Amino acid sequence: MPATTYPETITITPVSRPIDAVVPIPGSKSITNRALLIAALADGRSDLTGALFSDD
Repeated sequence: MPATTYPETITITPVSRPIDAVVPIPGSKSITNRALLIAALADGRSDLTGALFSDD
């Protein structure tokens, strides 16, 4: 399998307005944790539905 090459730098331009999006969360603990972190860092309100609940 050939190795994937990536550019040395990537330019990221900040958005000029708030993002209004719906992103479904699959039943995965790691993806749920990432969604929770992104929601915690976001300004305003974030609604997470379909998050996985786990005892660990």
